[in-house]
Amino acid sequence: MKKIIGILLAVCLVFSCAACGGGEKKPYASVEEFVQSEEVQQQVQKASEQYQADGLTITASADGDKLVFTYAVSTQIDAAATIPALEMEFDAQASSFTEVIQQMREQIDVENPSIVLRYVNADGSEILSREFTGSVESEAS
Repeated sequence: MKKIIGILLAVCLVFSCAACGGGEKKPYASVEEFVQSEEVQQQVQKASEQYQADGLTITASADGDKLVFTYAVSTQIDAAATIPALEMEFDAQASSFTEVIQQMREQIDVENPSIVLRYVNADGSEILSREFTGSVESEAS
């Protein structure tokens, strides 16, 4: 689990730095544009390839101002048994997501970006989803 969160953070940090260059105009007009950029697509593909042997596929998409990472397992797992570990890891990494969201604000022309992590079982059912907005309240849920 820590490796998965670590990869997500690395990918997000690379995304945020991909268009560093200063100036008043932000490099990306929307989260969708950001997600579709070549740099982001390459990083997501690289991260997904790292976990393919473990039966995990990672995708990134945009939903308005949300950057959504979906982690899909290829073999059905016991969601109820997995949720407590995922929640603990989300709580432990909340401050890191706050930093990434701040970098998103600097790179993407949106006021309230957020990161959504979704874990999906082999049958397509959602195991767990959490949205990180950069505020303490959202990260503690």
